[in-house]
Amino acid sequence: MKFGEVPVRAAVGTVLAHSIRLAGVRLGKGRTLDANDIAQLEAAAVDTVTVARLEDTDVAEDAAAARIAQALAHHSVAIEDAKTGRANITSRVAGLCLVDAAAIHDMNAVHEAVTVATVAPYTVVTAGQIIATVKIIPFAVARDTLDAVVDRVASRDEVLTVQPFVPRTVGVIFSELPAVPFKGREKAERVLTERLERLGGRIDRATDSPHETAALATAIHDHAAGGADLILLFGASAIVDRGDVIPAAIEQAGGRISHFGMPVEPGNMLLLGRLGEIDVVGLPGCARSPKLNGFDWVLERLFAARALTGEEIASMGVGGLIV
Repeated sequence: MKFGEVPVRAAVGTVLAHSIRLAGVRLGKGRTLDANDIAQLEAAAVDTVTVARLEDTDVAEDAAAARIAQALAHHSVAIEDAKTGRANITSRVAGLCLVDAAAIHDMNAVHEAVTVATVAPYTVVTAGQIIATVKIIPFAVARDTLDAVVDRVASRDEVLTVQPFVPRTVGVIFSELPAVPFKGREKAERVLTERLERLGGRIDRATDSPHETAALATAIHDHAAGGADLILLFGASAIVDRGDVIPAAIEQAGGRISHFGMPVEPGNMLLLGRLGEIDVVGLPGCARSPKLNGFDWVLERLFAARALTGEEIASMGVGGLIV
């Protein structure tokens, strides 16, 4: 592509670099100038214009943006028509946006003329929300550059997807110490309800239990037998060890501890467990607060049907200091 100032009479078929306002008419940036445009410019005594002249090896901005966006296509997203060198990608569903960051970095590293911007990985998105945008910076890009960008994602699966939220049957257990009711239960239940509703869920049943291993094991078993596929435990006191009351109760109920602790503050003391196919989570104290904390990240992944592992929790440390 050649760019610069040229005489108006030589500008037919070029792309106008900057908008020009004439008497009664505006020639917009990015317009391909035709003979009528040239006549109007000459009639207005405009001698030169700044333009881009595409060569045979160039691909126009809209076509280039559309091709890159299509390379990122997935059944969970929709591609909008490209305009002014930009193609937006939107989510078809409400869910968790998953991004292969390395693939996006590779695409953006090919050439400064091509940019791909996405929401942050694991962003909660709504149906119709823009989750990525492809923008071609100049008016065209060389075909070999475009091919190189597309090749960077051709061998990768699911570079940009949205994992939809799925309904969960949520059972909640509040443990209490002898003669000490659970502090702030009403608020904790209200805050949890709000968290679940944001993900399309709700509390199916909430029960109380003494803060004792055997009693909590029975309560966990009862919720599992009642059809819960996600059990959340608000403890009367924070979990401080794998041998503490709540993890011991999960194991006594027949479950296992997947991971204890997370590199997220607030949220350090979260416990992740499994009882067969049922997720069981011992909640940190910050789960009683409506403010963003590590429990939100875990809950979002569980509602997006993610097989959450200890390794994934351990990877949350970068960005895990929530302030």
